[in-house]
Amino acid sequence: MKKTFVVIGLGRFGANVAKTLASINSDILAIDILPESVKAISKQVPHCVIADGTKMEVLSELGVGSIDHAVVAIGNNLQATILTLVNLKKLNVNKITVRADEEAHKELFYLLGATEVIIPEEASAMSLANQISSDSILDYYEVAGDYAMVKIAVGKNFVAKSLIELDIRNNFDVNIVGIIKDHEFYIPHGTDKISPNDIVVVVGKKPNIRKFDIFLNKQ
Repeated sequence: MKKTFVVIGLGRFGANVAKTLASINSDILAIDILPESVKAISKQVPHCVIADGTKMEVLSELGVGSIDHAVVAIGNNLQATILTLVNLKKLNVNKITVRADEEAHKELFYLLGATEVIIPEEASAMSLANQISSDSILDYYEVAGDYAMVKIAVGKNFVAKSLIELDIRNNFDVNIVGIIKDHEFYIPHGTDKISPNDIVVVVGKKPNIRKFDIFLNKQ
């Protein structure tokens, strides 16, 4: 089942998060109080709404309480960010990522119930969107163009197989550059196995990495 997202606040950072999530086929609702912000991404994000995220009744009517992960990207408005975060907590949204404009605001947002707080200068919108789109993606680094380096947690039900058996390069067109097993990192050989609960470091094109992530965690 696809994860569901809401992005509240469609400035440059929030808009890029929303567009990236939409581009990887996530089920996403985008919200902003400004009509021009909604219009600007409406062709790339099908479900866009002009709405005030600081209003509990608005979020409730939009069904935000049933969404898996919320991204609060309002920016430059501490009061609006706080009100929106409190509303999301009251609606029992499990995961809430909040944009902070200052380091000093991080602790406040965590105290109010944020599960993750980021400063845009420290994390790109595309990296955030790709990371939160999958529970098994632990870290995501843009390399160049369509390429990325990603740390993926291997599912607990995965059947252990060697790299030779998996033939990853031919089947997925990605490269495994490292395996973390029992907190120890090593560069693998073809005879080494990927086992449940390992972490693999993968380099390749983004769509191929996503297919490999699904393969490692589908069972």
